[in-house]
Amino acid sequence: MSALLLYSIKSALVLTMLYLPYMLMLRRESFFRFNRLILLGILLLSLALPLCNVPWMSLDHQPVVQAAQLQMLELGIPVHVLPEVQVVADGAVSQQTSRFSVFFLVSLIYIIGMVVLLVARFWQIGRLHFGLHKGVLWKQDEQGVRVYCHAEDVSPFSWMRNIVISKKDFDEAGREIMLHEMGHIQNCHSWDVVLLTLVQMLQWWNPLAYVLGISLRDVHEYEADDYVLRQGVSAQNYQLLLIKKAVGSGSYAFANSFNHSLTKKRITMMKKIKSNPWMRSKALYVIPVAALALSAFATPKFVAPVEEAVTKLEGKDTELSANLQALEEEKEKIEVKEITGEAAASVDEALEKDLDKAPEKTQPLIVLNGQIFEIPKDALKNINKEEQLTKLLNINPEDVESIFVLQKEAAVSKYGDKGSNGVIEINTKKKDDVKELVKKLPGAEMDEDGNIKINGKSVAKIMVDGREAFNIGDSIFNVPAVNAKYPGGEGEMFKFISMNVRYPKLCKEFGVQGRVLVNFVIEKDGSITEINKLKCPGMELSQVDVVSYKEKNPESTEELKEGQDLGELLYEEAVRVLKLMPKWEPAKDKDDNIVRSRFVLPFMFRLN
Repeated sequence: MSALLLYSIKSALVLTMLYLPYMLMLRRESFFRFNRLILLGILLLSLALPLCNVPWMSLDHQPVVQAAQLQMLELGIPVHVLPEVQVVADGAVSQQTSRFSVFFLVSLIYIIGMVVLLVARFWQIGRLHFGLHKGVLWKQDEQGVRVYCHAEDVSPFSWMRNIVISKKDFDEAGREIMLHEMGHIQNCHSWDVVLLTLVQMLQWWNPLAYVLGISLRDVHEYEADDYVLRQGVSAQNYQLLLIKKAVGSGSYAFANSFNHSLTKKRITMMKKIKSNPWMRSKALYVIPVAALALSAFATPKFVAPVEEAVTKLEGKDTELSANLQALEEEKEKIEVKEITGEAAASVDEALEKDLDKAPEKTQPLIVLNGQIFEIPKDALKNINKEEQLTKLLNINPEDVESIFVLQKEAAVSKYGDKGSNGVIEINTKKKDDVKELVKKLPGAEMDEDGNIKINGKSVAKIMVDGREAFNIGDSIFNVPAVNAKYPGGEGEMFKFISMNVRYPKLCKEFGVQGRVLVNFVIEKDGSITEINKLKCPGMELSQVDVVSYKEKNPESTEELKEGQDLGELLYEEAVRVLKLMPKWEPAKDKDDNIVRSRFVLPFMFRLN
């Protein structure tokens, strides 16, 4: 029911976005058939667009977003963030019951509204068909249309290929009325009403769906009147007939009735000068509005609701909370100061960017053209000129192209634990340092693609004279040409997670919740490695917490100690699920070579 309700809301949004401009720009134009087609198009688009998901129109593929992602990539941030996984656990039965009651009540009201409207429409159709045969004097077929002549004074109307007219109307103005109803039948107006009913049943709560219905019926009458006048009927006589019949009203709301309560508007439209054909160009507004709706609905989302259950694991009851919902990519905006690699104008400036805050005996990393140099912090403190550091690294200051400072989070994300004290990245114009280093190692060689081999066997990295050289062919791509893919796609990945994730028991009992950002690498064989924590909620237990818990749960086997961070349990659960995953389909570069790639997967653990 939730999916149908969401579809109804999206459908109503599309209808509103498309119909309001029509009301402002086209409603008073005399393009009867054109306006009718526009209204039918609005109805059809309101049904179709919410079902469409065109990936290349996603907001994440727009130039502004692409530019932002490229900037993030240049700063060393992994930008391929998977949709967020929400792991929901109910803290108490009462809360679960309350949540269920509200959801059930809203869904129930929506379904009841649909059923009531559907029953009302079926009742109208049944009454209409019953009225076709009640009191019939005679009936005859003309041009594939069946005409029913009634003895009673009924208002003329048509439905599908049937016309009902009273004997009095037939004798007094039979030709004009029959032509009007034939105009409805020739233009298939009854099928328009069926489509309108379908949309109104889906959006029974949306008042604009009924206002659009009025506009559509108006256009039907304008088009039928135009059909009559094109058959040679005098406009003046026909208008007098409309005024005469205006005192009546349609007996069947579902049918097309001659005695419609819009006589003044119909006469006004007959007298109105035909609109300039160029006014049709106003309808082009549909294109950008539909594209906007497609972009909104194409934003990647994956919804995999799974009923909450209780499973047996090692003899213990463990609640499996699996109400998963994938949100928009990059849902969490990580603070730039913690994650971003900041550009520096010189090495001196780079050394001043918070690296001196690390403990005394740590070794911040210096990375030159992808090579890691571990230099003691004391050595860095003694360097106060750029020339001294570049001399230590054996590079020419004039060859330096860029310098970036990566703080802890970004550094760990890119270089693992070695980057825990910060990283200075230096890139130079001279790219032959790695090859020169490889030449110093007996049996080592490097091909044109940057693959390092020792005695013909490929290696990930080598170390010569305390310097590391990485196999360029084993570089980790943040944004490869073809992303790595979970077997079956992201939808299958969420199903897998829903079957395996468990909200840690202690975290539920102590109310620990929050977002966990996990960084990992998909290797060339599809396996998951280098799992790192980017962000995790924290809650350290105090001695009072430990004592209180043990008093309330004397039979518990949980090992608690003062200072224990329960937030780490959420991260450990995310890691456990990742390690259970099957191998992925690896990423590829622009030359279709299999490469390593990095992902970020957000887990949102929350308690109701």
